[in-house]
Amino acid sequence: MQRVKFKTKLQLAAIGLLFMAHLGAWLYWKHNVEWAARVAWGEARGEPDDGMHAVLNVMMNRKRDPRFPDSLSGVARQPYQFSANNRNDPNKPKLDAVSDKDPQFRRAQWLATFAQMGLLWDITDGATFYHSKGIERPEFLADAEVSAIIGSHVFYVDDQN
Repeated sequence: MQRVKFKTKLQLAAIGLLFMAHLGAWLYWKHNVEWAARVAWGEARGEPDDGMHAVLNVMMNRKRDPRFPDSLSGVARQPYQFSANNRNDPNKPKLDAVSDKDPQFRRAQWLATFAQMGLLWDITDGATFYHSKGIERPEFLADAEVSAIIGSHVFYVDDQN
């Protein structure tokens, strides 16, 4: 049996580390797209095309805001921020079960991919919050400015950031 030279072992180890680093980066990227798409779908499926786009804009704007997590998946999974992802919400099981067989979810994945790349233009004018038109304006948004009304959601820019 021939011995493998130390230099060759180092090269193989370096190749393995590079592969693992790229795999890790790809998985992280995919995780961000997946969660952003699920939450956008859960929050705005059935809305006009701009509905999921606008929810993703809020996630992107929060990602840039120091008050919130600095990744799309972190923003999407932050507790009690997006009702469709709340444990007791009737939409949660649907959000967890949706697959790319659903055409609206495929659209959400496509939009979330652009969001993750930083290429999804902002149609909310910088909104970091929103709520359904069917509920009253939350107290914590009393001083916030309405930046857009898209579908059945009202979007807000607050001056806290």
